[in-house]
Amino acid sequence: MATKILVADDEPEIQKILSDFLTRERYDVVLAANGNEMLAAAQQENPELIILDLKMPGMTGTETCRELRARENTWHIPVIIATAFRERVLEAFDAGADDFVTKPFHLEELAVRIKSFLRIQHLTDELERAAAYIDELQRNLP
Repeated sequence: MATKILVADDEPEIQKILSDFLTRERYDVVLAANGNEMLAAAQQENPELIILDLKMPGMTGTETCRELRARENTWHIPVIIATAFRERVLEAFDAGADDFVTKPFHLEELAVRIKSFLRIQHLTDELERAAAYIDELQRNLP
């Protein structure tokens, strides 16, 4: 099963570029055109990573990221902000973003960042499984 990445951007051209690129990199891609669609897709699709535009109609990327972080089953998903507004990067980090790339972005750089976050996520999952196993062993001690 391929790793699932959710791309939230209101620009169809950006969606297509990212979707084509990520598909070539062997990821499953889910697309959303605004914050509400992204939040619904994050709940339903359980992606391993989200690429989120800051400037979208309705709910902004910053508001969307805050809401994502506030939800019990989506707070842990890594979020990479993709924005042309470099001056809003601190605002994005304050909302809970994990990283950012500026538009126009270099796809190779984005690929490396994605791989890095997925590696960290995999290690975190392994650590959580080990901790759960240790807890189970301790409960079963005489």
